[in-house]
Amino acid sequence: MMFLLVTNALDGFYPLVLKRAIDQVAAKASTSDIVWTAFLFFIMMSGLACTRYLWRFYFGRYHTFAAEDLRTRIFTHLTQMGPNYFKKNSVGELISLMVNDIQSFRNGIGSGVLVFVDGLIVISITLPMMIYLSPAWTWKTLILLPTVPFLIRSITNRIYDTFAVQQERLAELSGSSQEIVAGIRVIKSFAQEKNRLSIYNKQSRTYELSCNKTALWDSLFHPVMEFGVASGSVILLFVCAPDIFSGIASVGSLVAFHRYIQKMTWPMTALGYGWSQYQKGMASLARIFDLLTQKTDIPDLGKTLVSEFQSLSVRHLSYQFADAVQPVLKNLSFEIKAGEFIGVVGPVGSGKTTLLHLLAKLYPASNGTVLLNGIPLEDIAASSLRKLIALVPQEAFLFSETIATNMSYGLQDLATPEILSKWAGAVDIREEIESLPGTYSAELGERGVNLSGGQKQRLTIARALITQAPFVMLDDSLSAVDTRTEQLIKAAITGTQRGHNTLLIVAHRLSSIENADRIIVLSEGQIEAIGSHAELLRNSKTYRAMANGQNYSLPPVLEGAP
Repeated sequence: MMFLLVTNALDGFYPLVLKRAIDQVAAKASTSDIVWTAFLFFIMMSGLACTRYLWRFYFGRYHTFAAEDLRTRIFTHLTQMGPNYFKKNSVGELISLMVNDIQSFRNGIGSGVLVFVDGLIVISITLPMMIYLSPAWTWKTLILLPTVPFLIRSITNRIYDTFAVQQERLAELSGSSQEIVAGIRVIKSFAQEKNRLSIYNKQSRTYELSCNKTALWDSLFHPVMEFGVASGSVILLFVCAPDIFSGIASVGSLVAFHRYIQKMTWPMTALGYGWSQYQKGMASLARIFDLLTQKTDIPDLGKTLVSEFQSLSVRHLSYQFADAVQPVLKNLSFEIKAGEFIGVVGPVGSGKTTLLHLLAKLYPASNGTVLLNGIPLEDIAASSLRKLIALVPQEAFLFSETIATNMSYGLQDLATPEILSKWAGAVDIREEIESLPGTYSAELGERGVNLSGGQKQRLTIARALITQAPFVMLDDSLSAVDTRTEQLIKAAITGTQRGHNTLLIVAHRLSSIENADRIIVLSEGQIEAIGSHAELLRNSKTYRAMANGQNYSLPPVLEGAP
């Protein structure tokens, strides 16, 4: 701002030097006087060039860093939000907010504020200079200027409203674009290209119309801004002629005054443009602020640090989603001790995945219903909890990075080749990786698109195992591997270190959990039975039905069993 002020001061005084030079030439002044005036003019223009560069440099740094800081704030906030938040907000809308709205806000506090302040400074310097040259010329040439602010106020209000709608339409279009790209294989498989194109064109057309509404009001700025000042040039020709003819004013005064009128065109335009950009930025800030003020449903308020896994207790746990009619889990109670192998089975929709998310503190459990080593989860610091529990979700998600980076994702640094090889062997994918060009340095496509479903699933399991968390939960993560690989993975978790590692597997394939110490059977959100494979075949109706569908030989039903 300091350099901007100096720039405008130099820019405001140089017409007076130009006036002096013209008057000297007209009066046939000495060469030395003209040379001195020319030298002064050169010094002022050189200083103007330097200060103009400096304010642009520092102002560019300012709004670039501000945008970077805001992006970091948003990213940090999103990492604190739970899965429930992302169920209600599409990825495309969040991407649009992080990219387009931040850029709009950056323009508002950058070029918007800059040109607005620049316009105010220019007016505060130029107007006194015009009055100094001729008060009469000043008020006559700028007589239409007071009408401009009232017109601008009306236009900027319209711009704010239409731009807010424009950004909402852009978020919808971004969300649709992301969904189309992510689901292109499904679209092509069902030959829905034309249908999706029609839907996409409608959304694009809606966005286009919203842009046109904003552009309609935005385009009125320059005509409105320039009318009051540009008309002053015409008025000047009529009001200055008598003074020049009579000798009251010089030709140099006319040239200098006309330069000042031209300079007044920029402030009026700058005030309008700056305020317009600022309004757009504030519309985007409102959307950003709405995101940043939303509270997470899994706040990290715990202070207790836990270094080992001893037990996990569930006491009368119930859970209901905000938009659900009834609870997905009802009054669950059980305990898992260190070194145990626990299975969880049940029909689709019985709440198995929800249970794992509650145990991993991805969903908010009621106070005191889930305890780790006897301590409620809400009292344990999230960083400490994450070191003890490794969750492998149903969806095998991989990043567009190298295999080594994906496998080392839960570590502070990239794992050594020996460690990578060890855990790749544990999930039976070592030979497949080492046969690839680049082996562990091979780049994966988006979401691991260049791998098969089984390969992706095994890599996500290796990513969890390499952290050596004492409690591992697999959410139906063995569905795409064969029986041999399944046994290798379970042995890698329990195996020779059975007393130190705990395993919980959600499965639909009973072969994955038939050797478990205990199996929890869920039905309609409730625990139907808990027991071993053999016990459940006798006393659990749901388990028997699953076993029958997978060709298990069934023993007689126990009397009184459900």
